[in-house]
Amino acid sequence: MALSGKTAVIFGYNGEIAKSICKRFSEEGCNIVVSDLKKENVDLASSDLRNVTALVADVRSHRDVQRVVETAIEKYKKIDIVVNCSRIAILKEVVDLSEDEWDTIINFNAKSMYYIAKAVLKNMMENNSGKIIGVASKAANSGPPNLSAYAASMNAMIGFLRSLSCEVRDNNIRVNAVCPGYVEHEELVLGAELTNNQPPEENVYIQFTPFLDATKEPKAIANLVAFLAKEDGDLINGQVYSSWDDEITYWRNLGVEAEFF
Repeated sequence: MALSGKTAVIFGYNGEIAKSICKRFSEEGCNIVVSDLKKENVDLASSDLRNVTALVADVRSHRDVQRVVETAIEKYKKIDIVVNCSRIAILKEVVDLSEDEWDTIINFNAKSMYYIAKAVLKNMMENNSGKIIGVASKAANSGPPNLSAYAASMNAMIGFLRSLSCEVRDNNIRVNAVCPGYVEHEELVLGAELTNNQPPEENVYIQFTPFLDATKEPKAIANLVAFLAKEDGDLINGQVYSSWDDEITYWRNLGVEAEFF
């Protein structure tokens, strides 16, 4: 298998997208170091995956991120792939959005990407190879109402990754982003928990186009991430991919770009 023996560091095991990515990498024979904020998710990763080291870590903490990366380097010497799957969201109009809520979402979704990339770059540069992939969101360009901080954080992540891709291309490091077309239920739950808001009802999620099949998207995103992580993706750099085209713009103009399910 193309990824057999490679080392992948994955941040986040909260939600079906992150789990699908980890599962795909595990099936491909990767050595995986995965982290999550919640111990129950770490324990689940340990039981779900092969060749895995699972750690509790908060992506808002530079020290936690560095500890995860150092663990991977100590155990496997080289980091080939890093994927940031950590995302949170809350539904709130700007007029009611507090500064602390804004900062929490921006730090968890966007600043974490800076921490993660900075932590792995030295090892990747020394080895003159690597893949950095951020799981962002279609919200970055659809701009749905009541998700302003979420949309801003995803734009920040994408802008950072595109700039980074230009800095490290001569080091044979490829940097890309993928954008799921919906906000997972788990993102809303964790976002509510970290900002002291009321969590959504069970199984509630938000999708940005009626054409999307949210039951199939996690696997599709995992396949896309795996493609970018392999040699097949060596010539792809500084790109942003989603599983749906900009038909979303049409729906946005009609004012029905986000629907609850």
